[in-house]
Amino acid sequence: MSLLAPLSLSPSPVTDDLTPATRLETAGCAHGYRVTQISTTDVRGGAALAAHRLHRALGGAGVRSRMLVAQRFGTVPDADIVEYNPFTPAPSALGRAFFRFGRRWHRPPISRAGAYFSPEWTLTGWRLVSQLPECDVVNMHWVADLLDYRTLPRLAARVPVVWTFHDMNPFTGGCHYSGACARFCESCGSCPQLATSSGERDMTHRILKRKLGILKRVPRHRLAVVCPSAWLAREARSSVLFRDFEVRVIPNGLDLQQYQPADPAEARARLGLPAKARIVLFVADQIEDRRKGLAQLLEAFGGVRDVPNLLLVTLGQGRSPVLADLPCRHLGALHDPALLAAAYSAADVFAIPSLQDNLPNTILESMACGTPVVGFATGGVGEAIADGQTGLLAPVGDAPALGTALRRLLEDDRLRRQMAGEARARVEKEYTVRLQALRYAALYHELLQERAGAVAA
Repeated sequence: MSLLAPLSLSPSPVTDDLTPATRLETAGCAHGYRVTQISTTDVRGGAALAAHRLHRALGGAGVRSRMLVAQRFGTVPDADIVEYNPFTPAPSALGRAFFRFGRRWHRPPISRAGAYFSPEWTLTGWRLVSQLPECDVVNMHWVADLLDYRTLPRLAARVPVVWTFHDMNPFTGGCHYSGACARFCESCGSCPQLATSSGERDMTHRILKRKLGILKRVPRHRLAVVCPSAWLAREARSSVLFRDFEVRVIPNGLDLQQYQPADPAEARARLGLPAKARIVLFVADQIEDRRKGLAQLLEAFGGVRDVPNLLLVTLGQGRSPVLADLPCRHLGALHDPALLAAAYSAADVFAIPSLQDNLPNTILESMACGTPVVGFATGGVGEAIADGQTGLLAPVGDAPALGTALRRLLEDDRLRRQMAGEARARVEKEYTVRLQALRYAALYHELLQERAGAVAA
């Protein structure tokens, strides 16, 4: 009998009682397990942050976790975070420099601003298996530019592998989000994003074919796929690459001590924001990424221009947006969790107009800080937001409907306060990092039990 009950794939909240995971923790079954989290970076980017939070929380579930990363940005000392160097025993500075060169050199030109495209091979990933710390399980996360797919069969032969998908790249011909394109279900080709596409058998077709050939050499019982959202799990199951693998849903989690409601006046004073403004907050790693929907948000503001003291606050890398007659403050990229939490608490509404997305950390962070969310009903966004309870949803791409939702929350103080309480309660119930760690610990235990049974047989 499986120790980890499958999670619901409906867009409704995850409501399993976690009895298997709780029983696992109580019995101490996971104690002594060693897992290595593989991620391109340790804390830079939403996927890396999610992996790092899991890494830190697994100790409470009886699992010893280490991270193997290509680039380390965190400033807090952590002996359990190891930086990958393909040129060991040469100095690590050489490995870092070559990695930065490699990730720029092997990316083909794409036609969408701010988007990503990653092939299945890398210049530096060929020694990943040999540098793997001693462990019982490997948990891969966002590994673009680090993982060379040709090493997957050797990696899975050494230890069971859990692969947490943070976007669509593992099962496409290179794009990280496919938009309206569903060619990854069969063969890719004629890529609408690749500027150098040469037709039906372009680079994306060849990449997908090579991925398929590699994955056929990975035994199904040695690789388990995890998706933070039910939407991404459905997409993975429909792909030609992973339709025969087991795909589970484990949402990301938060440390609710880091992200909690704070006094809005104090938060605004800390960030230098006006005390009486009606603040709409927009956050993205790259604010110019078209998929994140800033253009749709600016269009939506056409319907709320008459709201008194309206102010758009943006966070992320990129230039400040320009909109006539609309005050805007761009705070740049904030990596300090305390400052991020202050930004959420300072806002009246958090807007996430993504056109396609997995389960963004920003939604959970905003809800944990008691700030209701307005966004498009796409992917994991539509799963995390309980429409009418913790925020408001609009049809994907419908800027006027998004503007109507913004107006409703900006003008109704009572509704906003009610949603703030509901948002915090939802995160406390369903999206804590402890809950996430228990679910992963149960999965690791299950994979290791299956391996032990296969060896005994």
